Amino acid sequence: MTHIKCSQCGLNNWDGAEVCGRCGVSLDHKQLEPVTIQSPRPDFPVLLTLSGSAPAHSKTWTVIVAVIVTLAVGGGAWAVYRKVVQPSRAREKRKQLVERTVDERTRDTLLSCLAQPGFVGTKVSQQVLGPVHLELWQVSDQEVYFSVPAPEKAGEAFESMVARFILDSKRIVMADDDGEGRLRLGKYSLRRSAEKNLLFKTPVDNIKFDPATVLKFPFKEATYTLDMRELEDFMRNKSIFGGHMNARMEQTHEGRPVIFANHGAFVANPQETSLRRFVDELTRDIQPNAEGAREARVQRVLDFVSREIKYDMREATYNFELLKRPNEVLMSGESDCSNKAILLGSLLEQLGEDYLFVYTPDHITVAVKQGNFPVRNDLFLAWQKEVWLIAEGTAPGFRIGLDRVQEEAKLKQFKHVQRPRDRDMIFDLNTGRQLSFQ
Repeated sequence: MTHIKCSQCGLNNWDGAEVCGRCGVSLDHKQLEPVTIQSPRPDFPVLLTLSGSAPAHSKTWTVIVAVIVTLAVGGGAWAVYRKVVQPSRAREKRKQLVERTVDERTRDTLLSCLAQPGFVGTKVSQQVLGPVHLELWQVSDQEVYFSVPAPEKAGEAFESMVARFILDSKRIVMADDDGEGRLRLGKYSLRRSAEKNLLFKTPVDNIKFDPATVLKFPFKEATYTLDMRELEDFMRNKSIFGGHMNARMEQTHEGRPVIFANHGAFVANPQETSLRRFVDELTRDIQPNAEGAREARVQRVLDFVSREIKYDMREATYNFELLKRPNEVLMSGESDCSNKAILLGSLLEQLGEDYLFVYTPDHITVAVKQGNFPVRNDLFLAWQKEVWLIAEGTAPGFRIGLDRVQEEAKLKQFKHVQRPRDRDMIFDLNTGRQLSFQ
């Protein structure tokens, strides 16, 4: 079976796919060939599931060996670099960061979102670009390519559509129609259609978005709102716990260590302002001091995650672990079990609620302290002399302590446990030992 690798996000798509299943970029070799977007998101390795095994000839090990040899040979040069070159570059970098304006930070933050629809969905584009679509952010050339629908399709003229974010229309370069149904602009081309009737490029510094923009993502019970400062903080990973990406299990497959993703690293910090507003609105009718208020608030945020965040089968079937920040789950409105757990944990953080991530074979779920919840479904575990009840975010309407789930026996194969606020601490439930990271 052959695959087509997306040149933007690196996903291996099935042969015959027209667009990337992760980022939405066209896979036609004659179409745009996006480059990797420079963004603060860490690179995610292809991770094994708990039941997976490493490839027989891992390119990772080849890279590691090469790095070791290089460091051994170039140790002296590295010392000189650290002493002379690096400080001056660091000073220059700090100077550049200081000099960045609010407009520039807003522009680059939104462009990073627009270039990653596989993470944030399409609602951001609708709110800041209208009917226009970002096709490619060519970082090396500092140019951005956009497609525009036909005026009759969009219901407005080209000039009106681009006026939302273009400073000077004279700095736009339009693509030519090659007479064969394709729009060509330099070395790039795009198949023409009613949705993509025109193609143009413009320098990055000719783009401006309003720094006062507030993105809105409405749900049935509450609306998630995100201003540009909050969005930038998420993109720079300032609003999440962070930490090492890969936890290493003690068990091995065929002599190789088994690793899995540290989901707790993506959980939002307590009192993150955009999530705090959302939780306050979501639980506004529950009086904090009323009897059973704690259980009602916990159940309310679980109801939201289980019912209103669509389960995304694409994320569940990728051959790597695709982790989202909690704001990205809300912006896209969909996720698999991993990102539902990250979102639920982030909302519980805003409530000041203690909870655990519980890793099982090929799954992750959340557990909360028993408190006044009933225990009638036998879905619980003991940890640190406390009873923790499963709060399953992938079962719509799941009631803590009451409801059962399909494949319950598999769900109860608890392997590892983590309190995300305890950064880089994941424990093996069988041995009680703390896992290492790599």
